[in-house]
Amino acid sequence: MKLLLMTTSTQSTKIKSARLSGKTLNSIKTSPNTSNEPGSQAKPRSENRQGNMRLHKILARDGSISLRAAERAITMGRVTVNGVAITQKGANADPNKDVITIDERKISGTPTRVYLILNKPKGYICSRHDEKGRKTVMDLVPDNYQNLYPVGRLDYNSEGLLLLTNDGDFTQLVLAPKNHIDRTYMVKVRNLPTVATLNKMESGITINRVKLKAGSVRMNESTDSGAWLRFVLTEGKKHQIRKLCETLGHPVQKLKRVSIGPITLGNLKPGESRHLSIEVVNRIKKDAGTTRSRK
Repeated sequence: MKLLLMTTSTQSTKIKSARLSGKTLNSIKTSPNTSNEPGSQAKPRSENRQGNMRLHKILARDGSISLRAAERAITMGRVTVNGVAITQKGANADPNKDVITIDERKISGTPTRVYLILNKPKGYICSRHDEKGRKTVMDLVPDNYQNLYPVGRLDYNSEGLLLLTNDGDFTQLVLAPKNHIDRTYMVKVRNLPTVATLNKMESGITINRVKLKAGSVRMNESTDSGAWLRFVLTEGKKHQIRKLCETLGHPVQKLKRVSIGPITLGNLKPGESRHLSIEVVNRIKKDAGTTRSRK
Protein backbone atom coordinates (compact mmCIF):
# COMPACT_ATOMS: atom_id res chain seq x y z
CA MET A 1 0.00 0.00 0.00
CA LYS A 2 1.38 3.41 -0.95
CA LEU A 3 1.39 6.39 1.39
CA LEU A 4 0.51 9.90 0.16
CA LEU A 5 2.80 12.73 1.19
CA MET A 6 0.84 15.81 2.34
CA THR A 7 2.38 19.13 3.40
CA THR A 8 0.51 21.95 5.18
CA SER A 9 1.61 25.14 6.89
CA THR A 10 1.38 23.44 10.29
CA GLN A 11 2.77 19.99 9.53
CA SER A 12 5.90 18.73 7.81
CA THR A 13 6.16 15.00 7.23
CA LYS A 14 9.26 13.22 6.06
CA ILE A 15 8.87 9.67 4.80
CA LYS A 16 11.88 7.47 4.13
CA SER A 17 9.96 4.45 2.90
CA ALA A 18 6.73 4.19 0.91
CA ARG A 19 5.56 0.81 2.19
CA LEU A 20 3.26 0.47 5.19
CA SER A 21 5.23 -1.82 7.50
CA GLY A 22 6.88 -1.81 10.91
CA LYS A 23 9.99 -0.36 9.30
CA THR A 24 8.02 2.40 7.61
CA LEU A 25 6.28 3.40 10.84
CA ASN A 26 9.63 3.82 12.56
CA SER A 27 10.92 5.90 9.65
CA ILE A 28 8.20 8.56 9.91
CA LYS A 29 9.13 11.76 11.68
CA THR A 30 6.39 14.25 12.51
CA SER A 31 6.43 17.70 14.00
CA PRO A 32 4.71 18.29 17.36
CA ASN A 33 1.62 19.67 15.53
CA THR A 34 0.08 16.32 14.54
CA SER A 35 -2.82 16.41 12.12
CA ASN A 36 -6.25 15.50 13.44
CA GLU A 37 -7.88 15.23 10.02
CA PRO A 38 -10.58 12.57 9.68
CA GLY A 39 -9.28 9.31 8.30
CA SER A 40 -5.70 9.88 9.45
CA GLN A 41 -4.22 6.61 10.74
CA ALA A 42 -2.80 6.35 14.28
CA LYS A 43 0.88 5.49 14.41
CA PRO A 44 3.35 4.46 17.12
CA ARG A 45 4.82 7.58 18.67
CA SER A 46 8.29 8.81 17.77
CA GLU A 47 11.21 7.80 19.94
CA ASN A 48 11.75 11.21 21.48
CA ARG A 49 8.23 11.57 22.89
CA GLN A 50 7.87 11.37 26.68
CA GLY A 51 6.58 7.99 27.91
CA ASN A 52 7.98 6.01 24.97
CA MET A 53 9.49 2.58 25.55
CA ARG A 54 10.84 -0.23 23.42
CA LEU A 55 7.88 -2.29 22.31
CA HIS A 56 9.34 -5.62 23.44
CA LYS A 57 9.90 -4.19 26.94
CA ILE A 58 6.28 -3.06 27.15
CA LEU A 59 5.16 -6.58 26.26
CA ALA A 60 7.57 -8.20 28.76
CA ARG A 61 6.64 -6.00 31.70
CA ASP A 62 3.03 -7.13 31.28
CA GLY A 63 4.24 -10.29 33.03
CA SER A 64 3.02 -12.90 30.56
CA ILE A 65 5.97 -13.10 28.16
CA SER A 66 9.76 -12.86 28.33
CA LEU A 67 11.86 -10.24 26.54
CA ARG A 68 13.15 -12.76 24.01
CA ALA A 69 9.69 -14.18 23.39
CA ALA A 70 8.40 -10.63 22.93
CA GLU A 71 11.06 -9.94 20.29
CA ARG A 72 10.09 -13.12 18.44
CA ALA A 73 6.40 -12.20 18.61
CA ILE A 74 7.17 -8.82 17.03
CA THR A 75 9.18 -10.27 14.14
CA MET A 76 6.42 -12.82 13.52
CA GLY A 77 3.83 -10.05 13.11
CA ARG A 78 1.81 -11.01 16.17
CA VAL A 79 2.01 -7.53 17.71
CA THR A 80 0.00 -4.46 16.66
CA VAL A 81 0.17 -0.82 17.70
CA ASN A 82 -2.96 1.22 17.01
CA GLY A 83 -4.16 -1.50 14.66
CA VAL A 84 -0.94 -1.64 12.62
CA ALA A 85 1.20 -4.79 12.67
CA ILE A 86 4.77 -4.08 13.81
CA THR A 87 7.50 -6.44 12.64
CA GLN A 88 10.72 -4.51 13.18
CA LYS A 89 12.90 -4.90 16.27
CA GLY A 90 13.56 -1.69 18.14
CA ALA A 91 10.10 -0.20 17.55
CA ASN A 92 8.83 2.21 20.20
CA ALA A 93 5.39 2.92 21.64
CA ASP A 94 3.72 4.73 24.52
CA PRO A 95 2.01 2.17 26.78
CA ASN A 96 -0.26 4.86 28.24
CA LYS A 97 -1.50 6.28 24.92
CA ASP A 98 -1.04 3.66 22.19
CA VAL A 99 -3.31 0.62 21.84
CA ILE A 100 -0.98 -2.38 21.91
CA THR A 101 -2.02 -5.98 21.33
CA ILE A 102 -0.32 -9.35 21.08
CA ASP A 103 -2.26 -12.20 19.50
CA GLU A 104 -5.30 -9.87 19.60
CA ARG A 105 -5.00 -9.50 23.40
CA LYS A 106 -4.73 -5.92 24.62
CA ILE A 107 -1.72 -5.03 26.76
CA SER A 108 -2.47 -2.90 29.80
CA GLY A 109 -0.68 0.44 30.14
CA THR A 110 -0.09 -0.38 33.79
CA PRO A 111 1.97 -3.58 34.12
CA THR A 112 0.85 -6.37 36.41
CA ARG A 113 3.18 -6.47 39.40
CA VAL A 114 4.41 -9.95 40.23
CA TYR A 115 6.14 -11.03 43.46
CA LEU A 116 7.56 -14.55 43.80
CA ILE A 117 9.28 -16.39 46.62
CA LEU A 118 11.82 -18.99 45.49
CA ASN A 119 13.60 -21.56 47.62
CA LYS A 120 16.96 -21.40 45.85
CA PRO A 121 19.03 -24.60 45.92
CA LYS A 122 22.81 -24.68 45.84
CA GLY A 123 24.39 -24.61 42.39
CA TYR A 124 22.39 -21.74 40.88
CA ILE A 125 23.47 -18.20 40.03
CA CYS A 126 21.27 -15.29 41.18
CA SER A 127 21.22 -13.65 37.77
CA ARG A 128 19.04 -13.60 34.67
CA HIS A 129 21.93 -14.84 32.49
CA ASP A 130 25.37 -16.31 33.12
CA GLU A 131 28.24 -15.84 30.66
CA LYS A 132 29.81 -19.10 31.86
CA GLY A 133 26.73 -21.10 31.00
CA ARG A 134 25.91 -22.05 34.59
CA LYS A 135 22.36 -22.60 35.76
CA THR A 136 20.55 -19.48 36.97
CA VAL A 137 17.54 -19.00 39.20
CA MET A 138 15.55 -18.15 36.07
CA ASP A 139 15.77 -21.84 35.14
CA LEU A 140 13.58 -22.51 38.19
CA VAL A 141 10.95 -19.88 37.37
CA PRO A 142 7.91 -20.62 35.14
CA ASP A 143 8.30 -19.47 31.51
CA ASN A 144 5.65 -16.77 31.84
CA TYR A 145 7.67 -15.07 34.61
CA GLN A 146 10.96 -14.71 32.76
CA ASN A 147 10.66 -10.91 32.96
CA LEU A 148 11.26 -10.95 36.72
CA TYR A 149 14.50 -9.94 38.43
CA PRO A 150 16.11 -11.32 41.61
CA VAL A 151 15.93 -9.01 44.63
CA GLY A 152 19.50 -9.08 45.92
CA ARG A 153 21.66 -12.17 45.74
CA LEU A 154 22.50 -15.51 47.25
CA ASP A 155 25.88 -16.84 46.12
CA TYR A 156 26.33 -20.02 44.09
CA ASN A 157 26.86 -22.27 47.14
CA SER A 158 24.16 -20.67 49.30
CA GLU A 159 20.50 -21.59 49.42
CA GLY A 160 17.18 -20.44 50.75
CA LEU A 161 14.73 -17.59 50.35
CA LEU A 162 15.02 -15.39 47.27
CA LEU A 163 12.50 -12.80 46.07
CA LEU A 164 11.88 -12.12 42.39
CA THR A 165 9.75 -9.29 41.02
CA ASN A 166 9.21 -6.84 38.17
CA ASP A 167 8.56 -4.03 40.68
CA GLY A 168 11.72 -1.94 40.73
CA ASP A 169 10.49 0.33 43.53
CA PHE A 170 9.82 -2.68 45.76
CA THR A 171 13.29 -4.06 45.01
CA GLN A 172 14.97 -0.82 46.07
CA LEU A 173 12.80 -0.62 49.18
CA VAL A 174 13.83 -4.13 50.30
CA LEU A 175 17.53 -3.60 49.59
CA ALA A 176 17.94 -0.10 51.05
CA PRO A 177 19.80 -0.35 54.41
CA LYS A 178 17.91 2.70 55.74
CA ASN A 179 14.70 0.66 55.79
CA HIS A 180 16.18 -1.88 58.23
CA ILE A 181 14.53 -4.95 56.73
CA ASP A 182 16.09 -7.91 58.52
CA ARG A 183 17.46 -10.90 56.63
CA THR A 184 17.89 -14.06 58.71
CA TYR A 185 20.31 -16.86 57.87
CA MET A 186 21.05 -20.25 59.37
CA VAL A 187 24.78 -20.87 59.04
CA LYS A 188 26.69 -24.05 59.79
CA VAL A 189 30.33 -23.32 60.68
CA ARG A 190 33.37 -25.40 61.48
CA ASN A 191 34.72 -25.27 65.04
CA LEU A 192 32.71 -24.14 68.04
CA PRO A 193 32.85 -20.33 68.39
CA THR A 194 33.28 -18.70 71.77
CA VAL A 195 31.05 -15.96 73.17
CA ALA A 196 33.90 -13.53 72.50
CA THR A 197 33.96 -14.56 68.84
CA LEU A 198 30.20 -14.08 68.49
CA ASN A 199 30.55 -10.63 70.03
CA LYS A 200 33.32 -9.85 67.55
CA MET A 201 31.03 -10.82 64.67
CA GLU A 202 28.50 -8.28 65.96
CA SER A 203 30.98 -5.48 66.64
CA GLY A 204 32.62 -6.09 63.27
CA ILE A 205 36.00 -6.49 61.65
CA THR A 206 37.63 -4.69 58.73
CA ILE A 207 38.66 -6.73 55.68
CA ASN A 208 40.30 -4.92 52.75
CA ARG A 209 39.13 -1.58 54.15
CA VAL A 210 35.52 -2.76 54.33
CA LYS A 211 33.78 -3.05 57.72
CA LEU A 212 31.86 -6.30 58.02
CA LYS A 213 29.51 -7.06 60.89
CA ALA A 214 26.24 -8.78 61.69
CA GLY A 215 23.19 -7.18 63.25
CA SER A 216 23.08 -10.11 65.65
CA VAL A 217 24.57 -13.61 65.93
CA ARG A 218 23.24 -16.35 68.17
CA MET A 219 24.31 -19.93 68.77
CA ASN A 220 21.46 -22.14 67.62
CA GLU A 221 23.01 -25.53 68.37
CA SER A 222 26.40 -27.21 68.53
CA THR A 223 27.50 -30.07 66.26
CA ASP A 224 30.30 -32.63 66.40
CA SER A 225 32.56 -30.43 64.30
CA GLY A 226 31.19 -26.94 64.91
CA ALA A 227 27.88 -25.15 65.30
CA TRP A 228 24.74 -23.78 63.70
CA LEU A 229 24.57 -19.99 64.03
CA ARG A 230 21.63 -17.66 63.46
CA PHE A 231 22.72 -14.48 61.67
CA VAL A 232 20.53 -11.40 61.23
CA LEU A 233 21.66 -8.74 58.75
CA THR A 234 20.08 -5.42 57.82
CA GLU A 235 22.69 -4.59 55.19
CA GLY A 236 24.11 -7.15 52.79
CA LYS A 237 27.63 -7.01 51.36
CA LYS A 238 29.16 -9.54 49.00
CA HIS A 239 30.04 -12.79 50.81
CA GLN A 240 29.70 -10.90 54.10
CA ILE A 241 28.88 -13.87 56.34
CA ARG A 242 31.40 -16.19 54.70
CA LYS A 243 34.25 -13.66 54.98
CA LEU A 244 33.36 -12.78 58.55
CA CYS A 245 33.25 -16.38 59.71
CA GLU A 246 36.34 -17.56 57.85
CA THR A 247 38.46 -14.65 59.05
CA LEU A 248 37.55 -15.47 62.66
CA GLY A 249 38.44 -19.16 62.22
CA HIS A 250 35.02 -20.64 61.45
CA PRO A 251 34.69 -21.50 57.74
CA VAL A 252 31.09 -21.79 56.52
CA GLN A 253 29.95 -25.28 55.62
CA LYS A 254 26.34 -24.43 54.84
CA LEU A 255 24.42 -21.15 54.49
CA LYS A 256 20.68 -20.81 54.12
CA ARG A 257 18.53 -17.67 54.17
CA VAL A 258 15.28 -18.40 55.98
CA SER A 259 13.51 -15.03 56.08
CA ILE A 260 13.38 -11.47 54.74
CA GLY A 261 11.37 -9.25 57.07
CA PRO A 262 8.02 -11.00 57.59
CA ILE A 263 8.57 -13.33 54.62
CA THR A 264 9.54 -16.92 55.40
CA LEU A 265 10.07 -20.06 53.32
CA GLY A 266 7.35 -22.02 55.10
CA ASN A 267 7.11 -25.52 53.61
CA LEU A 268 8.52 -24.48 50.23
CA LYS A 269 10.86 -27.19 48.92
CA PRO A 270 14.21 -26.41 47.20
CA GLY A 271 13.58 -25.30 43.62
CA GLU A 272 9.93 -24.47 44.25
CA SER A 273 8.36 -21.02 44.09
CA ARG A 274 5.07 -19.40 45.07
CA HIS A 275 3.40 -16.00 44.89
CA LEU A 276 3.93 -13.49 47.66
CA SER A 277 0.59 -12.14 48.83
CA ILE A 278 -0.14 -8.47 48.22
CA GLU A 279 -0.93 -8.15 51.94
CA VAL A 280 2.67 -9.00 52.81
CA VAL A 281 3.98 -6.68 50.08
CA ASN A 282 1.92 -3.82 51.47
CA ARG A 283 3.05 -4.62 55.01
CA ILE A 284 6.70 -4.34 53.98
CA LYS A 285 6.01 -1.04 52.22
CA LYS A 286 4.19 0.29 55.26
CA ASP A 287 6.91 -0.80 57.69
CA ALA A 288 9.60 0.76 55.50
CA GLY A 289 7.64 4.02 55.35
CA THR A 290 7.25 4.03 59.12
CA THR A 291 10.98 3.49 59.58
CA ARG A 292 11.81 6.45 57.32
CA SER A 293 9.30 8.75 59.04
CA ARG A 294 10.91 8.14 62.43
CA LYS A 295 14.23 9.56 61.26
